[in-house]
Amino acid sequence: MQGRRSSPRPLAALLVAATLLSLGWILFMPALQGPDETGHVAYVQYLAETGHGPTTGKTPGGSQSQELEALIRWHNLESVLGVDTARPGWSPAELDGWERARRDARRDDGRGPNALAQNPPAYYVYDAVAYRVGSGWQLPARLLLMRLANLPFLWLIIALTWVAMGELFRRNVFARTVGTGVVALLPMVTFMSAVVNPDIALAAASTGAIALALVGVRLGPRPDVLLGLGALGLLGVLIHGRGLALVPAIVLVIALLLWRGRGGAIAARTRTLATLGALALMAVGLVVALVYSNAHAGTTGTSFGGELTGSSSSGLNDLSGLFDYVWQFYFSPLTDMQPIADGQIGYQQIFVEQFLGGTFGSLDVRQPVAVYRALEIAQGIGLVVLFGYVVARWDLVRRRGAQALVLACFTVCTLAVLHLASWQDLSEAGATLMAGRYLLPLVAVFGAAVAFVVALLPRRLGVALGATALASGAALTIGGIAMSVVRFNA
Repeated sequence: MQGRRSSPRPLAALLVAATLLSLGWILFMPALQGPDETGHVAYVQYLAETGHGPTTGKTPGGSQSQELEALIRWHNLESVLGVDTARPGWSPAELDGWERARRDARRDDGRGPNALAQNPPAYYVYDAVAYRVGSGWQLPARLLLMRLANLPFLWLIIALTWVAMGELFRRNVFARTVGTGVVALLPMVTFMSAVVNPDIALAAASTGAIALALVGVRLGPRPDVLLGLGALGLLGVLIHGRGLALVPAIVLVIALLLWRGRGGAIAARTRTLATLGALALMAVGLVVALVYSNAHAGTTGTSFGGELTGSSSSGLNDLSGLFDYVWQFYFSPLTDMQPIADGQIGYQQIFVEQFLGGTFGSLDVRQPVAVYRALEIAQGIGLVVLFGYVVARWDLVRRRGAQALVLACFTVCTLAVLHLASWQDLSEAGATLMAGRYLLPLVAVFGAAVAFVVALLPRRLGVALGATALASGAALTIGGIAMSVVRFNA
């Protein structure tokens, strides 16, 4: 009981630490230097100023408003993208030019074409509120407010991970703290919370669904659990096309909860109505997102943010091609496989370098190669230990089988959608739409894996490993912020 009373203290410490790190990113990362941040900001501004989303087709306006274009020009923000020697412009002449240009610049003419216009509108509506709060301020101040509006998503991710870890490790506060801490201190979590991008909101929705599903394993198929899962599925698909992965995962989880709860205290009629309500909520989200996406897709021929359909000009139009692509993402090609593409990114780049170690800015600020190498070795050892314990402690895994299935459902469905979309979008040059930040919806699963190993190791070794994991996450994040300061200001 004493452990339970003191357990919120680690959560509070992690929330404070993550907030300070996020503020560091917000203040030291120049405007529009996050992944696709210019397009996301243009989307929010046009929506806030006109009440309508932009389009991807040919329009009378431009991709950005006159005001945003003036900021980019006079602060040299476009030249900085991907060019190590370029720096933002802050000279007196550039600041004076910006002051003159902004006075007569329009804010409401950035209708498009905007490649991100197909994205569902939920995140942009939310961020437009922050934009409108600062409507009387200059654009840099509005951009700052838009970034600060991401902090609640960061707090939700950490708090909901704490809930999930509590369901998995109810009597082990240290494992719960480590599982939550590695998420709170993961460099890409705090970095993405500091830029205008819907990925952080989708991560919050997915983490909420995972936490509620684990609560449902304990409570059974109660109406509030089932309807809550449906609402989170609806929210996910309205945030981003990749939220589509939540729908099959939640359907599978609901089926699991109903199977486990058959013959329980909850009336069958009540369970049925709640299930139908949850499915209806997700169906509504899918329809709204699909209609909105198609209405703003112009003539691109894609839908749902490009997640449902896409071009497959590489010729991989059958299941064998999909298998070849997925195999080569994780492993070396088999003898009868043709390489998908020269330099094709795979597991190391996505899971180790981008997700675990972090690549910042517009993916051009990177940790030292030695850091990625060490992380790859550590992750490999961790996976071997994890699978070894799964085999050795199979009795424990079987007793917690429902919780393991919940984590597996979200993991498999998320990776399946990512790989299918990436495979569809292979171009003739072999480029795929895949990035480490796309794995953020699975941060709670990552935290659970680390905490599981820590909980099963001998106590002293587990404590040492947990402390090392937390310290490493903090060091990687602080190092990333420091490298970004040097990159953009030195």
